[in-house]
Amino acid sequence: MGEQSSSANTPLWAVVELEHFHTPEQTQASQWRRSLRSVSSWLGGKNDAEQQVKDESELRALPEVRLAHLVPPIDWAPAATALAHQLEGQDAPVTFFITTPYSGHASVVTHWAEKHHITCLAPPTLSELAEGDTEWVEQCVNQREWAVPALERYFLRHTQGIQGIREFLERALSGRLGQGVIGCDSWTYAFLQRVIGIDGVPVFTLQSMEGEQLSRYFAQIATHKGQPPSVYSTRTGKEVLPDSPFKQNDKAPNKELQRLAANCRGHIGLAWHYWRERLREPKAEGEDELWLVDALAEAELAVDTGDVATLVLHALLVHGGLDDHSLGEVLPFSHHEALNARLALQRKGIVSSCEGRWQIAPLSYASVRQLLESRNYLVDPL
Repeated sequence: MGEQSSSANTPLWAVVELEHFHTPEQTQASQWRRSLRSVSSWLGGKNDAEQQVKDESELRALPEVRLAHLVPPIDWAPAATALAHQLEGQDAPVTFFITTPYSGHASVVTHWAEKHHITCLAPPTLSELAEGDTEWVEQCVNQREWAVPALERYFLRHTQGIQGIREFLERALSGRLGQGVIGCDSWTYAFLQRVIGIDGVPVFTLQSMEGEQLSRYFAQIATHKGQPPSVYSTRTGKEVLPDSPFKQNDKAPNKELQRLAANCRGHIGLAWHYWRERLREPKAEGEDELWLVDALAEAELAVDTGDVATLVLHALLVHGGLDDHSLGEVLPFSHHEALNARLALQRKGIVSSCEGRWQIAPLSYASVRQLLESRNYLVDPL
């Protein structure tokens, strides 16, 4: 089945059971190309030898004001509505909604809870987690219905830091805490599934988007006066967005957007960051078109990334981001070694700071996930 016929009539926002999640077409090919770029870079070769129709030296990054109009923040309300439909009739004491980093699980669950007037439970402090304090679990009792937007904020991966979340989940899964919806990072979910066991719990996620769906979404959010902007590929010179964001694209399936979908494993949050980063405008005055640069602007991990750096990356993913002090607490080496590894990764653009925590940078996520999977680390199910 072709790309267009498989996704042209598919809703942009679909919440599905975890076992029904699938990655976009060409995902395996995208991983192979990423491996080739990484090896080529390590050997001193060039990452991209493809001929470009448009010289990127003639282009410049867009001003933040214009970028904010063309690529506004993602509105997660449609995903919250889709989640609400799936939750109708659910009688399990706990339901999970998981997504990859940057893909909105916390925002979706918060939207859903606010619309249904359901209390979001406050997470414990880092000091409570570090000391193994479980008093915060007692504050969760006497709730008929409740929600947790980001379960990754409820534990630290060491003996004391796991006690509270173990007790919380045992009570919640038994029904003693009423009925709850838990938003959770997909990496945290994989870890808790391994160390605590949460089999049999309903788990939902956002279905991946194919290239055609991404093109519709980017056209919709940038449309002004009924017409989306003209965006051309620097590689082919062809337009990459449909004529209308509200009807099926009658052009040939766009390979640029399918490549992007495959690279991001169909996750809209990651694709949004790539799209925002890759848009350019001509340096010459009077030229109004937009261009999409071909190179996937990501910080690639070298194939010889060391064990300390790899452990740091995995810890950051499992926890959905950590500050420097907490990072040192969950790793099997000194705080000094952890800090040095984090600084090196920061200099390479692999990690970045967000709300006081170090996280895998959005454009590095795909290569980090692939590295961890190749080294047999526990990876997420998405």
